[in-house]
Amino acid sequence: MKECALEDTGIWRFIISGAQDGAFNMAADETLARLSKSGPPILRIYSWHPFAISIGHHQELAEVDLDKCSSENIDVVRRPTGGRAIFHAQEVTYAVIIPKESDLHLQSTLDIYNLISSALVNGLNRLGANLVLERNDNIGGEFKTYNQKFACFASSAKYEIHYRSKKLVGSAQRRLEKALLQHGSILLGNEHLNLFDYLIQTTDETSGNLKQLLDEKTICLQTILNREVTYNEVVSALKSGFEDFFKIDLQAAPLTTKETQLINQLKPQYSQTRREPLCETYVW
Repeated sequence: MKECALEDTGIWRFIISGAQDGAFNMAADETLARLSKSGPPILRIYSWHPFAISIGHHQELAEVDLDKCSSENIDVVRRPTGGRAIFHAQEVTYAVIIPKESDLHLQSTLDIYNLISSALVNGLNRLGANLVLERNDNIGGEFKTYNQKFACFASSAKYEIHYRSKKLVGSAQRRLEKALLQHGSILLGNEHLNLFDYLIQTTDETSGNLKQLLDEKTICLQTILNREVTYNEVVSALKSGFEDFFKIDLQAAPLTTKETQLINQLKPQYSQTRREPLCETYVW
């Protein structure tokens, strides 16, 4: 496993948000990144209620069946980061915010991605997962044909968190003026395979065919461990893994009044219609 040899040791802020709606989750990630030029790095853990589909910042909304999502109480939101569609259901989601004045922020995008991924591996392996962070030389694979429609979990970054060559975690980065944001989904169960039920298909491939391809590329903790894995288990494992890897103390700190106010201001913008020019780095 990659070792962390940076000077950024000490205290990080730890926010456990629990289950929130999609607009709140995306607004919270952006808020923390906007307000974090100085101060400690932040690890935020959350989940989604109701279930939600998030689309990448530049993805076409026309790819989503909004009527079906509405009828089944599925949120649709646009992420501040790039990539393609994700069905947020049986998962734990993490966000790491690295302030601009942090030593970690001086690292390259790929180095930060690998450091955070190594901390995730260190934590999740405490559950008995036996994951590895490995180089992927087959970026895209069979889903390249559907590059306007495929799920983020079907795409590949240069390095991925794998179990027996299957992807467990999908992550994305964006550099803002004051901080770097990396967030991603950790699969607890297989509900993510139902993503294609909520997308409008314009290829000859059926939803079932695409589900099969996605199933071949991904894996969940329930399958790896052959048991149900809870949100609280993952939160505890990630806390221990990050503290051990980065040699830090994660201290619980709720959202401040200022942060809550900005989240409430940003939430309406995180409807599926928000899209403005951004300068960002994608890792999905």
